[in-house]
Amino acid sequence: MSDIICQWLNVELRLSKVTEPYSFTRDFANGYLIGEILHRYELQDDFHLFSKQSTANAKLNNFTRIEPTLQLLGVPFDLAMAKAVMQGRQGAATHLLYQLYIQLQKKKKSGLTATAMEVMQPAATSHFRLFVSQRLKTVVKRETDLKMQKIAKHFHKRGQAMYNRSVMAELLKEEDRLKRQEERRLRDIEKHRQARRKQHEIMIQIQSAIVQIPKPPHARTSRASDKQLQFRKKQEVEPMSTVDKEQWNKEYIESIRQRLEEDSAAREQREMRRRRALMEQLQAHEAQQEVLREEQMVSRLMRQTQQEKRITVQLMQIKQQKEVLRQNRIFQERQYQERRLRDFQEALDREAVLAQQERLERSEEIRMERELHKQLVAERAQARYRKHFEICRGILEQIVDLATKAGEYRLLTANLIPVKLMQEWMELFFNGKPLYEVASVDPAPADPTPEQIIELEKLHILNNQDYNEYVAMKGEWVWHEEGESQAPPVNDILDHVLSRLQSLIVPLSVSTPPPLFPRFTIRACMLGKSYSGKTTSLGLYVLSANSLIQDALLAYQQDKQAVSESQKESQWSLRAQRGAAVEQALRTGKAVPDQLLVDIIVDAIRNIPADSGWILDGFPVDFTQAQMLEKALNRTESDQAETKTHSNSATDKNSPKDPPPPSPALDLVVLLDISDEQVLERAAHQAGELPLYYAPDEKMSMTHVDTHDPASSSGEKSLGRKQIQHRISGFHETWPKLEKWFGDQQNILVKIMADVDEDTLFSNVKIVLMDTMDSVEKGRFTYACSAKSKSATPKSAGRRYVEEPLPKEIPVYLVPYWENVCNSYVTNVKTVMQNLRSERELIIHHLYNIRENFRQYLQKTDLKQEFVSAWQRDYNSVPDNIREDEETKGELHQRLDDLRERLWDICDKRKEEAEQERAGVIDDGWLDDHTAVLINHYSALMQIEVGRFQDSLCLLRDYYTAMCKTAFPESTRGFTRVPLIDITADDHVELEEPKIPQPVVEKNPEEVKRKAERKRIKQEFTAALKREEHAVKLRLELIKAHALRTVSSLQQKAEQAYRNMEEWLGTRFLSEMNSIDQLTELVRQHIENGVQIHHELVLQSADFCVDGDTLVVASPSPAPRRSPLEQSRNSTLTVQQLHILCTQLRKTAPAGQNHHYLFTLMLFQNCNVW
Repeated sequence: MSDIICQWLNVELRLSKVTEPYSFTRDFANGYLIGEILHRYELQDDFHLFSKQSTANAKLNNFTRIEPTLQLLGVPFDLAMAKAVMQGRQGAATHLLYQLYIQLQKKKKSGLTATAMEVMQPAATSHFRLFVSQRLKTVVKRETDLKMQKIAKHFHKRGQAMYNRSVMAELLKEEDRLKRQEERRLRDIEKHRQARRKQHEIMIQIQSAIVQIPKPPHARTSRASDKQLQFRKKQEVEPMSTVDKEQWNKEYIESIRQRLEEDSAAREQREMRRRRALMEQLQAHEAQQEVLREEQMVSRLMRQTQQEKRITVQLMQIKQQKEVLRQNRIFQERQYQERRLRDFQEALDREAVLAQQERLERSEEIRMERELHKQLVAERAQARYRKHFEICRGILEQIVDLATKAGEYRLLTANLIPVKLMQEWMELFFNGKPLYEVASVDPAPADPTPEQIIELEKLHILNNQDYNEYVAMKGEWVWHEEGESQAPPVNDILDHVLSRLQSLIVPLSVSTPPPLFPRFTIRACMLGKSYSGKTTSLGLYVLSANSLIQDALLAYQQDKQAVSESQKESQWSLRAQRGAAVEQALRTGKAVPDQLLVDIIVDAIRNIPADSGWILDGFPVDFTQAQMLEKALNRTESDQAETKTHSNSATDKNSPKDPPPPSPALDLVVLLDISDEQVLERAAHQAGELPLYYAPDEKMSMTHVDTHDPASSSGEKSLGRKQIQHRISGFHETWPKLEKWFGDQQNILVKIMADVDEDTLFSNVKIVLMDTMDSVEKGRFTYACSAKSKSATPKSAGRRYVEEPLPKEIPVYLVPYWENVCNSYVTNVKTVMQNLRSERELIIHHLYNIRENFRQYLQKTDLKQEFVSAWQRDYNSVPDNIREDEETKGELHQRLDDLRERLWDICDKRKEEAEQERAGVIDDGWLDDHTAVLINHYSALMQIEVGRFQDSLCLLRDYYTAMCKTAFPESTRGFTRVPLIDITADDHVELEEPKIPQPVVEKNPEEVKRKAERKRIKQEFTAALKREEHAVKLRLELIKAHALRTVSSLQQKAEQAYRNMEEWLGTRFLSEMNSIDQLTELVRQHIENGVQIHHELVLQSADFCVDGDTLVVASPSPAPRRSPLEQSRNSTLTVQQLHILCTQLRKTAPAGQNHHYLFTLMLFQNCNVW
């Protein structure tokens, strides 16, 4: 039946999946194939809604849809049947398919359609079908219920496990031990009874094996009797002669002798057999007698009853039955052995087929991996192209903006772009900020948009640039006096006061020494892609992150088992604590944190013995881990931000420079470079056997590979093959930053090609390591020598300052006060610089606007063209027959003169209006207003410097007064705006020196010492005030000079704009007068010739045109006549110079001979003159 159904499904219907009799239960459990069968017979119209999945929802959906169709066909399909098929009970699917096959064959023969069968179905069946469908939904559990059930079972198992680990588990173990001990005792008793029973059975078998051999009867043989009878008959028939008788007698005697010998031999043989039989019989008899005696003895001892005898008989029967069963089992085992051999052979055949199929699938997988790799390489190349394209486009856009900005300002400033403006553009260009304004930030926004943030960053960059130039006295703020530049003033006394106050509040922190590590011969790390040979080529102490993590987890497990629960975790070892943190991270499904990984590696480095080297295998893998490793080994921040501009940079120029950057934590970083294609090939070869450069993990050491479990290794291989593309992509993403860090910044990167054999790669790495070790030893020797020389050099003596004790309140008050002063100073200076930039932009645009507005004003149309057109119409209306008349010509000339006078009047009026417009621009007061604004800005900058000077004065007064008095001095500061002349001329006069009490002249040595200290304090205070006074004077002079230059430049630009307006006005007036003269000349020619003016005469602005597009220009003047004198070129003499030389030679040497010295002197004098 199963074969018929399989042929029907696979051959006739050709289902989407080939089915076998043993797979009916699995294939038809979800109902999808049943729906496909009904769809092939056009009975299931909603087959597209069926699902191939095996979830509870999919099964419920499929069987709910096929149930009406099965009921329509008359197939008995109820709730029990559906449940049996879903749960995969044996034979349920086969039974359902057989009934379905019968009904479909009937339907095929009858030729009824689904609609006809539904019409013929009674109503009660429809109601029953609906009831079954609803009931089926309640019986089949939803997928959510199944998940909840699994979750409940999971938590039940965990609760049971926790219970087993509790105190009750010990009691249960004790009960199990006692129970096993009792079972062992019962088994020993049973074995003793079976041994005695087996011994009894052996005795019975020996008794049954005794054989009784009877004694043979004594009788003659039949052969001898026959011969004797024949001999007698022969004697009776023919009597023998004597010779014959003798012969016969001899033969007879010989035969008798022979027979006797044979009989004796036979007797001996029989005797031997008899003796042997007797011996065997005797032995059997003795054994039987022994068994009988034992039985008698046992029967006497045990006094067995009749019931025991029956039990013995039953045991014997059981023994015989067991023997039969044993023989049957042996036969069955033989059959099983044959069947196992057959199955083993079939399994080998299947394995061979599967291996072939796996090889084909593996080759296809390798091909797909290579295609994926090519796709990823193309995507990376496209991403790099897009990145470079965006960078180039951004740079090109900035260059275009810079060129456009320069062009615009060349137009605004008449090709005179200020150098400061160009520097600001270049600063924005180098910082990648747009030059044009993208948003307005005039009112400071509370919640700025991204465009406004860009504008704020631009303002910050320009403010910092202007502030740095102002403080350093560079750029446009450089000091020029008598052609010499001057550096910013420095007040070392004020710097000392501030540093002492700061140290009193926050004591100078001693720099943390680097971590104490033993002396190592080399510190290196090995990086590269997967399968590049990192692990194979290592030869020193190898620190693998994976191995160290496993060691930490193992130490955690051991300490956890060894330490009791009552003890705290603080008693664990450091490695166990690291392992606990690793396990906690892994249990949450997260990766091991980078900081924890670095800590584990540093702990392992500490345990390495001195005078040895170590290599990190595959670590670090990204830039973050590299920075953390650098910080952990050197105790320094590798990515230190640039130090902020000191608020006291105007005066604090003698501060110590930043220490040089520390040496790299590693001595060498080796990159085993290999192509992606080679990586894929090595990954493909790992399926068969362990290749030469096989690395199960990027961070696994060689010892770990050797002791790895084969099963887990195969799993890791498959996992590595799946993740190889992701590893390659991750390496390409993280390597550029690492290459820049190790190669450009630390210069410790060495690249080695890894696409070679193992020996070559090992030798190359060994050479690099040995060279690095030699260079490290040489560097340490040089450093030790330099340190010894530095320690031997005496320290230069510096200036000695007064450092008397201060009250605690002084530093607490003065340090925050000075910080506030410095912050206010920086903010106010940047604000003034920003206002000056805004004013400069406003001035440039205003000057350009007034020029362009005046130029447009000069281009304004007038009424000249209307008068010219009206005059031309009147002239052309004169009849031709009177044009030659002299009176007519005189009248026309008079009219032309009137037109010219009218046009001149219009030009004069336009000139007067333009002059009034220019005068209005000059007298509008804009220049004076903005000059005053600039002066106010510079005055504000001066006030900032004066205010800072007053704050410095107050700080110094409080500081030095506090060293003389014990109580905190009362502050009597009065910050007022002082005129510039008074501030710069009389500051040192108005300064109030601290009131130091006059000492009483005594001979007490303590008073003398105190008096000397007060004198030193006064001298130091006076020196500090003088330096501050000099600094503020220099700053004020610098601001004054800059303000004068700026105001003068503004005046010059304004005057240049006014002069340009005046020049444009004069040029315009002259051009208009010339165009009127040209028009008059042309018309006079037509009047004299007596012809009409057929061309339209047009006065366009200052030009005179004919027909609107033909410009009339004056005839050019003839070219100037060239000079008849010959011009000398290079060292060639002209004809005139040759004539002069010839005349002099005739005078000095009429005979044609002259001394060479006189000739050379004459040539030299003439050439110098010429």
